[in-house]
Amino acid sequence: MDAELRRTVGALHGLNLQRCDRVTMAHGLEARVPFLDHDVVAHAMSLPPHMKLLEENGMEKGHLRRSFAGRLPDRLLWRRKEQFGTGSGAESLLSPLWNSRITDGEFAAEAARDGVPELRSKEELGYYRTFRTTLPDVRPEAVITRFATG
Repeated sequence: MDAELRRTVGALHGLNLQRCDRVTMAHGLEARVPFLDHDVVAHAMSLPPHMKLLEENGMEKGHLRRSFAGRLPDRLLWRRKEQFGTGSGAESLLSPLWNSRITDGEFAAEAARDGVPELRSKEELGYYRTFRTTLPDVRPEAVITRFATG
């Protein structure tokens, strides 16, 4: 587990962080990732492996959550993780939009084209199209490795 964690953290610059940097800087923005502060990462990597595992009830990041006890309401602190779109409410707003704008036939044709990353939903196709339209000079394979899975 420790070796895989170190490999993943060591590769962030060439995957997720590179994508984040390119997309934000293309629009004159600078992303901030406070949990990647050197001291925070050093602390997390110094923890014994058992503190990085799921809690007995399946809750993730118990050590981090406990560090904010008394500073955040328990209903926020101990809620289950969700994918960003679901937890932020964006999914309930955007999924109907993509479903109304993209037909099943369009989705099937686009998802089968060579050079297109694996698309699992009309929503992912919508984001992919937006990416291609907004950043036409950026090669998708340079910044899109694969979509996250739930």
